[in-house]
Amino acid sequence: MIPHLRRSRIAKVITDAVGSGRDFDQAAAALDAVHVAVVTSGKVIASAAAQAAVVTALNTAVKCFGKASLVCPHDLPLEAKLALGSDLSAVAEACGAQVSVLMPSSVTHVIAVGNTPVAGAFVRCWWNGWSTGVLPGWDYELCGDSGNPLAGVFAGALAVREIFANAIGRRHSVNRRAVISLWQPWLHGDEPAPAPAVLTLPRSLWLIGLGHLGQGFLWSLAFLPAAGTHAILQDDQTVGEENVGTGLVTQLLDFEKENKKARVAARWLEGAGWSTSLLERRNYGDLQPADDDPPVVLTSLDEPTARLAIAKAGHGFMIDAGVGHGAFDFEIGQIRVVPKGADTNGLWVHAAKPKNIDAMLETPAYREYARKYDGCGTFTLAEASAAVPFVGAAIGALTIAQLLRVASTCSTPRIMQIELNAPDAANVGALNPPTTQGLGGIELRLA
Repeated sequence: MIPHLRRSRIAKVITDAVGSGRDFDQAAAALDAVHVAVVTSGKVIASAAAQAAVVTALNTAVKCFGKASLVCPHDLPLEAKLALGSDLSAVAEACGAQVSVLMPSSVTHVIAVGNTPVAGAFVRCWWNGWSTGVLPGWDYELCGDSGNPLAGVFAGALAVREIFANAIGRRHSVNRRAVISLWQPWLHGDEPAPAPAVLTLPRSLWLIGLGHLGQGFLWSLAFLPAAGTHAILQDDQTVGEENVGTGLVTQLLDFEKENKKARVAARWLEGAGWSTSLLERRNYGDLQPADDDPPVVLTSLDEPTARLAIAKAGHGFMIDAGVGHGAFDFEIGQIRVVPKGADTNGLWVHAAKPKNIDAMLETPAYREYARKYDGCGTFTLAEASAAVPFVGAAIGALTIAQLLRVASTCSTPRIMQIELNAPDAANVGALNPPTTQGLGGIELRLA
C-alpha cells in the first residue's frame, strides 16, 4: 500500500498549493488535528433537512479529518431510507463517527444544526425551503421550512467546507452568511420564485461516471422520497484506495474487496429502495438511447471528448457536472443542462495544456515524499487530482435540484458556475426554455 494514498486527493489541496511548504506528513497532521462535532437537538433533528445536514456533515468530516462526533441527546429514526442504517445513531456510526450526549473534550470545531443553541459553535447550518447555506455559529436566525433534504445536504457540506478552509489556513472564522437558492442559484439578493408544490422526478435515470461527483448525485438521490425508481449505473472502474476518502458512498471494504464502482453505487441506491441496472464499460457516446431508456442522463466525467460524444448521442436531456482538479480550483463547480438537439459548440473545451507531472515531482512536497518513502507511489500521488468529499456533496445537491427543474418543466441553466468559497455569487449564461412535454415520473413534495 502507498503511504497517504487513502487521503491523498484531500491532502493535495495542502501540498500542491503554491508556496505551501508542507509535505504529505504535515498535511496529514493538519487534517488529523481537527475533530468536528455536529450538534443538534431532538426537536430540530426530526426534519428531513436537519437529518440530511447532520449525516452529510458527519460523513464528509470523517472522510476529510479521520474523525467526527455526533452530539445529540436523543436518537430518532431517519425519514430517508439509507443503506447506512435506519436511525440516526446507526447511520452516524456507519459513517465512522462517535455518538455522544456530551461534547467530547478533544473537539476543535462545532457545527450547530438548524436552530440548536450551541455556545462557541464555529458555523451553523441554515435553510428555508430551497434556500440553504451557513451562518456564523453565533447567529441564531431561525430556520424556515425544513422539508427539503437537498437543502440539508448542501448546508452540511458547506459547513464542513468552512472548517476545512480554516484547518488549511484559508479562513480564520465564519463571519458572514453564505446562502443560496438551490432552485434558482443565479439570483443574487433577489427573492427566489417559489418552487412548484409538487415536483417530478423521472422514474428512471442513467448515471455515467460514479466517482467523486457521481457519488454526489447518488448521495442526494437517496435522501429523496423516491423509492421505486430505477437507475442505469455506468462505470468501468474498480474502487481504488484513493476513492475511499473522496467517494461519499465508498467504504474501505470496497477497496479491500476490489469492488467495481457501479456495484458500490447499486448497493447505495438499492438500499434507498431503487432498482438498478449495471453497465461496467465506458461510454463513448456509442450507446444510442432506445425509446424505453431514461429520459435524462447524468454525467460526471473528466474527459471533455467523452462528454461531448454523450451530449450528441440523442438523450432527452444531459445534465453534466464538473469541478476543478487543482489545489485552488477544486471547489469550483460547473453544471450544464443540454437538451436533445442543442448546439454543443463551446460547451466544453480541453485544458490549455496537460498537467506537468515531471515539474510536480520536483516540488518540495514530492521530493520529500520520495525521500521518506523510497519513491514508493510518488508518481501516483503527483498524477492524481485534488478532490474533497464536501464538494461532491454540495455540487451533487445542486445538480439534483436542476434535475427536478428539468422534470418539472422549468427553465434550466445552459451553463452555471459556482465557487463554494462564495456560493451566493453563482452565475449562469443563457437559460434553456422549459420543456413543453413532461418526462413522466413520480411526484415529490419537499415542503
